Order: sequence, then structure tokens, then C-alpha cells
Amino acid sequence: MADKIRVVVSSVEPEKGPIKLRISVPPPPTPGVKIKVEPKDVSIKLQIKEPIKVYLKVRSTLNGNYIIYDHPLYDIVIMPSKNKIMTFVRTDAKVDPYPSQDKLFNFFRYKGIIMPETIQGGNIYGSLEAIYPVNDKVDTLEVILLAIYDFLKEEVPDITNAIEFEDTVEDHYTNPDEEDTTELGKVPQATKKGTIDPHHKPYGLIYRI
Repeated sequence: MADKIRVVVSSVEPEKGPIKLRISVPPPPTPGVKIKVEPKDVSIKLQIKEPIKVYLKVRSTLNGNYIIYDHPLYDIVIMPSKNKIMTFVRTDAKVDPYPSQDKLFNFFRYKGIIMPETIQGGNIYGSLEAIYPVNDKVDTLEVILLAIYDFLKEEVPDITNAIEFEDTVEDHYTNPDEEDTTELGKVPQATKKGTIDPHHKPYGLIYRI
């Protein structure tokens, strides 16, 4: 756009004639930097950990203890008021429960749940106990229940198989099959039977008597 010329007569010095003023059109403002933003789909991945589900046969007692009944040989008792874990042998246990009890407390010791120096026998026959420390940063009861669940998940199938084997052996002797059974009277009675004479002493034992 061209400049415009404007004629103005000065009222202060009229003898000098008109005064020409050049009025310039200001240039257009410099355009700013344009930033073109293209919308894009931004995917944000949030890793949300689901809570661990633990399935146990737990019963709460009137004094605030928790009893776990999942083990076939003994019950596990958590005593929050005393910071103690105990195991009580079941009356119907068919195999010796001590090896499994010892394995449980060694598992607790390995996981850092109990104080190893506190493992001892309880005041009830066949029971074992230990003291666990309290941690303010985590829920101690949840940690113990999770550890018990991990232990029973591996231990119970082995114990169940051992009990079934004991039942199978006992049933084999008490109620055998027909091919392994000799009916009463089938073998006649005799004063002496077999090849081993009960009155004959082995040579090596003569000089020990």
C-alpha cells in the first residue's frame, strides 16, 4: 500500500506556505511463528497389580487368634497378641507330623518371618512355636498368611500322598485280595512248619550267650 500525502496549512507561519506531511502506512506486523499441533493418540500403560488371592481354611477365635486347618497332620495357629506362631498335632494324624512341622518353621526362618532363636517345643505335647517380629511398614498378618499358603501349596500334596500310601499298605495287610489270601484250614496244622527251626541257634551267636 502506497504512502499518502496530506497537505496541511500551518497557522503559526502562514507565509511559508503549506506544509506537506507524509503519512506512512505502518507495515503489517511480522507474523509470529505458528506451531502446528497434530493430535495424536497417546497410549499410557499403567501396570496395576492385582491383589494376591489366598485360599485357606481359617477360623478366628474369641481371643483374636487365627487357626489354619489346611494341613492334614497339624493345625497352624497365629497369635497376634503374643506375636507367636504355633502348631498343634491333630489327634487323627496317621504319620509322624514332626518332620513337616520342622520343615514349616525352617521355611519361616528362611523367609525371615520368625526369630530363629525362639523356635521351641510348646507346653502342649507335640506342639512347636516361634516368635515373629512386628514390622510397621507391612501388614505382618498378611505376610504370615501368604507364607503359610506358599508352604501348604507344596507340602500338602506330598503329605496326602504319604498318607494314602500308608492306607494302601495297611489295607493290603488287613484286607488283601483273594489271590494274596489263604483261607483258614487250607493249610493243614502241623507241629513243625517251615524251614527255619526256632530252637536252632546260629553259629555266630553261640559264643555271645
